[in-house]
Amino acid sequence: MKRTMNRSHRRKRPGVTAFIVAALCAAAPLAIGQSGTGAGTGAGAGAGSSSSTPTAVTSTEQVDRQAPPITVASESVQFRTISVGGRLRPASRIVHQAPSAGIVASVSVSVGQRVRVGQELFSIRRRDDVTNLYKPAVVTSRIAGRVAEVSVEPQDEVSAGMAAVVVIGVDGYVLEAAISDKDAFKVDVGQAIVGRTAGGTALSGVLTSRSQEPDYQTGLFSLTFEFPNSQRTYIGEFVLIELPVDRSRGLFVRRDLVVRRYGSYYLWLVDAEGRLVAREVVLGATYGQLVRIDRGLEAGERYLNRLTGREREGARVADPGA
Repeated sequence: MKRTMNRSHRRKRPGVTAFIVAALCAAAPLAIGQSGTGAGTGAGAGAGSSSSTPTAVTSTEQVDRQAPPITVASESVQFRTISVGGRLRPASRIVHQAPSAGIVASVSVSVGQRVRVGQELFSIRRRDDVTNLYKPAVVTSRIAGRVAEVSVEPQDEVSAGMAAVVVIGVDGYVLEAAISDKDAFKVDVGQAIVGRTAGGTALSGVLTSRSQEPDYQTGLFSLTFEFPNSQRTYIGEFVLIELPVDRSRGLFVRRDLVVRRYGSYYLWLVDAEGRLVAREVVLGATYGQLVRIDRGLEAGERYLNRLTGREREGARVADPGA
């Protein structure tokens, strides 16, 4: 019985072996087909093999091939900016007051009305002038603008110095914003600036003053900006200003071109023979997407401006024009 079982077992082995060999043979063409154009394909990648045909080049790759991936280092000036904001208010605002105690004889303007310089606003007659013997004292506008407030009515009794009519100028806007002591003396009074409203409207203006002292409770200095009149903005509108506070001159490269290895930073340079050299560099301040190279790069040296992650020391940079 034992001898019969052994013979039966030996008769089954060729079938199993044939199955394994058949499976390997069936899998072999698939493995070769997936190897593409890489090394180790052997005879399977010979003429007429579709696997050796390069894939279609995308439009981005075509653009990359038209320009060398090399930039010549040169000095430039970069700025760090901070955001400050505030609300627009009229550049001029005059509160016209009663010149003396008395009775309001007339009010010649209303809220929203445009007025010119010298136009009558209101008049005051003496309290004891019951027979109208004296000519009322007339108050005229000291600026051209628009009436913002009228606080008196005819026959009102007023005292000297009482606010009566407020006129706001239409010649422009001012904006006040706060800035930290760290940045307050890095801005230049008189410099041109650009502000933007919440709706995206751009306003060109000038930084006209900086307070000599901070608010000692907050430590913040006050800045005053002036903007010309614009039909696209309105009083009270919030404006955000990108203010340059730190100017730096040097060699700047994109931050994504700097490679970090073992705690140090490297930049891929291209030597005179067109070969790659990994140069250790020391980084300085960052300005947006750019970083200043403080050491390790000289003006006129060439570096890669596109990285693939497959760069290696001594490799020759392909010339797209070749």
